[in-house]
Amino acid sequence: MAFNYHRELQAWVIPLLLTAFFAYLMCHSLLSVFEVTADALLLCFAVDMEMNEGSAEKPCLVDQELLVKPTENGK
Repeated sequence: MAFNYHRELQAWVIPLLLTAFFAYLMCHSLLSVFEVTADALLLCFAVDMEMNEGSAEKPCLVDQELLVKPTENGK
C-alpha cells in the first residue's frame, strides 16, 4: 500500500526482494518441520528395532513391510 501512495517509490526491486525474503522464510520453516518429523520417525523406528526383537513375547511395533529386507532386484 505504501507504494500506491508514494509515486516516487515505483521501484520493482524492493517488492521483489521482500517477497523473495518472506517466501524463503516460509519454505525454511516448512522444511524444518518436515526434517524434525522425519528424524523423529526414524528415531522411533531405530528404538523399536533395538528394544523389540520380533518374537511373540516382544513383537516389533513397526509395520511388517518395513521389516522385510529388500532383495537384489529391488522388490
